[in-house]
Amino acid sequence: MVYQLILVDFMTLIKSLTQTVNILRSSHITPYKAYVNRQHRFVVCLNPKVGSTAFRKAFVEAMHLLNKPPFRSKLWPMTHTRRYTTSPLADFIDAFGNINDYSFHCFVRNPYSRILSAWNDKFVKGFNSKNYPASVRKLVTQIRQFALVNELQGSDDSTAIPFLTFLSFVESQAEFKRNQHWDTQNAVLCMNKIQYRYIYPIETEFNYGMANILTPLGIKEEWLYEKLATKINASGIVNGFKYTEQSAERVYQLYKVDFDLLGYSKDSWQQL
Repeated sequence: MVYQLILVDFMTLIKSLTQTVNILRSSHITPYKAYVNRQHRFVVCLNPKVGSTAFRKAFVEAMHLLNKPPFRSKLWPMTHTRRYTTSPLADFIDAFGNINDYSFHCFVRNPYSRILSAWNDKFVKGFNSKNYPASVRKLVTQIRQFALVNELQGSDDSTAIPFLTFLSFVESQAEFKRNQHWDTQNAVLCMNKIQYRYIYPIETEFNYGMANILTPLGIKEEWLYEKLATKINASGIVNGFKYTEQSAERVYQLYKVDFDLLGYSKDSWQQL
């Protein structure tokens, strides 16, 4: 009987590990980008360029108010903020190995504004800054080489990379293979394998989503809404580019899966 129980537990663990690895291989989800609350059986999958930094900062302050320590020890090579929202490996495997037992939450954004924000944040603001992470500097080199080979603007190190050159670079890559900041939200959030119970459009439901996630942990709505009244880590206004029908059509075709899944209008670029 004991051996049978051990065997059942072992087979359950193998099944959970297999499903977790399957999700890791086919999406951008990692323990660093998923907050798992095993007690309340919910998961928040963070979506780059969709309020992920704002979520982390507000969440950390909320945890301080509740006198709850970070999940990770100080020995882990990550910032204090990320230690709070990084999932312990055992919890991550339990959640992503048993996705039907958890409620999944995510924030989403209009694809037109998301790709503009990624371009503006990574390749316009301080485009030649030595403070950029090595991964971003490597991407700048790749895009400039792409521009040179394809005779596009932006190959010169002294200028920012134009949006249309960046768009051509993204178009040249396959879904699920792009950088997490401009891959489809379908790929980033593994929407083909995870059934999200709560999907919050950041344009209209960010505060509601934050409250829905944090108030069950003991955070007061009044404190949270006051905290969120000031934008945290806003990417800033994108200067120097306005959509035309032609460029909007290219972005629409590039992210059509997101427009279909998330319900954003094809013509919504006109309101940006």
